[in-house]
Amino acid sequence: MHNEFGGDADNVIQGRDIYGGVHFHQARGRLGGRCQVPPAPPHYTDNERPLAELDAWLSAAGEGPRVAILRGPPGCGTTTLAGYWVHQHEADYPEGHFFVRLGTGPDEAEQERPALAELLLAAGHHPDEIPASLEGRAALWRSWSSGKRIALVIDDALTAGQVRALLPGAGTSAVLVTEAGRVASLRAWASATTVDIAPMADDAARLLLDRLVGADRLAAEPDAVAELIELCAGSTVALCVVGSLLTEFPDRPVARLARRLARQERTLHELSRDEDLSVTVVFDAAYHRQSPLAQRCYQALGVHPGSGDVSADAVAVALGADAEDVEDALQDLLRARLIQETGPERYLSSGLIRRHAVAKAGEHGTGLRRHLLAYYWARALAADALLLPHRGWRQRIWPELTVPEDGSARQARDWLEAERINLREAVTLAYELGEFTRACQLCLALWPLHDQGKYAHDMAATNRIGELAAVELGDWLAAAVLTMQHGFAHRELGDPERAGQLFETALGYAERAGSLEAQASVVESHGLVRLDQDLLPEAADLLRRNLALAEELAVPRRLALARLHLAKVEPPEVALPLLELSRAELAAEPYNLVKVDLWRGKQLLRAGRLAEAAELLAEAAATANTGNWHAERAQLCEALAELALARDEPEVARSYLRDALAIYRLREFTHRGLAVQARLDELG
Repeated sequence: MHNEFGGDADNVIQGRDIYGGVHFHQARGRLGGRCQVPPAPPHYTDNERPLAELDAWLSAAGEGPRVAILRGPPGCGTTTLAGYWVHQHEADYPEGHFFVRLGTGPDEAEQERPALAELLLAAGHHPDEIPASLEGRAALWRSWSSGKRIALVIDDALTAGQVRALLPGAGTSAVLVTEAGRVASLRAWASATTVDIAPMADDAARLLLDRLVGADRLAAEPDAVAELIELCAGSTVALCVVGSLLTEFPDRPVARLARRLARQERTLHELSRDEDLSVTVVFDAAYHRQSPLAQRCYQALGVHPGSGDVSADAVAVALGADAEDVEDALQDLLRARLIQETGPERYLSSGLIRRHAVAKAGEHGTGLRRHLLAYYWARALAADALLLPHRGWRQRIWPELTVPEDGSARQARDWLEAERINLREAVTLAYELGEFTRACQLCLALWPLHDQGKYAHDMAATNRIGELAAVELGDWLAAAVLTMQHGFAHRELGDPERAGQLFETALGYAERAGSLEAQASVVESHGLVRLDQDLLPEAADLLRRNLALAEELAVPRRLALARLHLAKVEPPEVALPLLELSRAELAAEPYNLVKVDLWRGKQLLRAGRLAEAAELLAEAAATANTGNWHAERAQLCEALAELALARDEPEVARSYLRDALAIYRLREFTHRGLAVQARLDELG
């Protein structure tokens, strides 16, 4: 018998007679694939200057990682440039060439978490080694990459926050970021420079068209080619669209396309006056090839408020069209490279292309904006009704307004998070269009998103507009509530003085409205700000007054919240019974239950009941993690740190404080992070 194995395999068994079972005890192999950067296309042309700038910056000595932000008009080739540079320098980064694509809206974990998972898998980590939390993944990625020489391309970054979470650890790594939004503030946290992509020179433009269309065909009509190059004015995307049109109709003369573009007299005027609009004529040619529905989708994406990406559902509702037909039309626009796809059924129109779309919408633009506003208004109200059905302000201010509750609270929260940028801009649009009531209602509906997500900047911006709209209407109850929400934003931003001023203004509106309930809410808000300032006697007086008003109003939920807030300043023997009563009333509100249990744990700790405090705080921390309530997660870490100190476990305490600090820094809760850092410094 001849028994021979040849080739490669992970596991091999060779045997003649085997009795009994065969058991495999297999060591886990390392996963990964570290050469992820796509190669440049064969027609890649003319980027010697930016490549030289990248060489000078990324190859220079100094502390790293070193970051280069690639910036240019849409379709100018930043991604290709980044990939080309990495492949030119493969040998300089022997421990991996990584590529991730972002471009899905706000700087939240739903974009960064999967990107970090991709990086960790590519680095060789097994899936069950990857933490669930964004902070854990970011920390593991930094730990793995520290001291290594890797090249990382982060494509379509919309915000600096997205990039910060993905940066490798200290070392000589190179990070190339293609900018789809605004990431310039990244310089505050990393050694970064910006590389701008300039328009192409005529000879380079001709070479690019040669590679796209074929030199022989272009050589037959040199005058028409020269005219097209002049019309494109050095825009890479315009040249690529021209090349696509020419290759799609290979039997048509080049002069035919040149004549079509030249007939756009107004566009030619804009082209000669403002180079930034030099691609309009090319986009017109591509636009006119689209179906009527695709053209309407293109216009809707152009006039959409804000700079965020847009769901296919929003476009369909705004146009009053069938959702599947709209999705097909959007795919046509995507294939024509007139829009970008940022995620499943989400699209983005930006830069020169978007300005072109606005021009094509013309007089229909205002109507489209109103339809889009109506979509965001209705969906936001429905989400608010699902997330905070017991808050009550909407019913008191607008009793005639009926809101359907369709879907689940989880779906509502996910939708609000996905549309956060668009919703902020929708408030501005409502005010600009004179739809003041909708502006106020949107601000109120966004409270669960802004409060639970601690989006303090959004909360401040929207409620400032909401207050103005309410005053325009003479709706003093709405003005009181929205100004109070504005004050809470400044409280979260660590500006108690401004918060106090806004609460004083809100109190005036509440008195003018004759609303005892609104007055009580303002008193409560004042008390919490005084507590933030460690003015405990004044805080206690205000919070006791708030409880008295709540008892007078006899609204169970208001009573529960008043007891919760008063318990923060009372000794354990008074606070714990108050918190038990509060918890019973708020049983249907997980977010508020986490707050109640956080303070129950703190008061048990003050009372020396450490075992009970430990169990309660651990359960609350698990719930906060599930709910993605970041501020509460960090506060629970702080409470667990104090518990560890009470047990004489200083290293455990420092670990919890470091976790809290990581959350505060990543979520930009600056003043809270400073307090935690001071506590860490104190512990040594």
